Amino acid sequence: MPTIVISERLSTADVGDTWRIWLQAFDADQARAVPDSVTATVTLPDTTTAAMTVTAQAATGLYEITYTLAAAGRHTAVITTASTDFGDDVDTLELLAFAVAADPPTVDDVETYLGTTSYTTAEITTAYNAELAAQRHRCDIPADYPADLAEALCRRIAVNLSRRQNVAGFVEGDAGLVRVPGQDVEVRRLERPFWRLIAR
Repeated sequence: MPTIVISERLSTADVGDTWRIWLQAFDADQARAVPDSVTATVTLPDTTTAAMTVTAQAATGLYEITYTLAAAGRHTAVITTASTDFGDDVDTLELLAFAVAADPPTVDDVETYLGTTSYTTAEITTAYNAELAAQRHRCDIPADYPADLAEALCRRIAVNLSRRQNVAGFVEGDAGLVRVPGQDVEVRRLERPFWRLIAR
């Protein structure tokens, strides 16, 4: 049975969001028609499956299919439209869900990220306050603090602490002293989607 399937979210979403899909069924003459059944199953990031909610919107073959994303990772929806008159149709869609934290990492979270180090909690807290402020100056922070900014903040703090051992900013290279880059490549990559324009 011919169908048109449209996902409200094109490729990505956050954990906690509702994945909403619209399906319209047609007969062989391309007129709207009601199938015998519409079922939808989502494969979760851990490869288990779950049923999606299928709701008929009208007696015209229009359906709303929903699922609340509960885990980060790739989700695959398989929607089967069955009709004894016009045959079956199977549609497959994919969506990538990202984990979202309500708040930035805490100092305790950063200490866990750093693992066993010689830095004191006071030193880590000082670096934490400085780098959190720097990130807020550089980036537009969403209301729900995303996982990529959390990783960038932890990495900012790790870089901050490591550079305290090298205040001059130079290391010995094959050709003599080499200046340590002013910005970390991974921090730039993770924060780039959130950069704000800064007036000079």
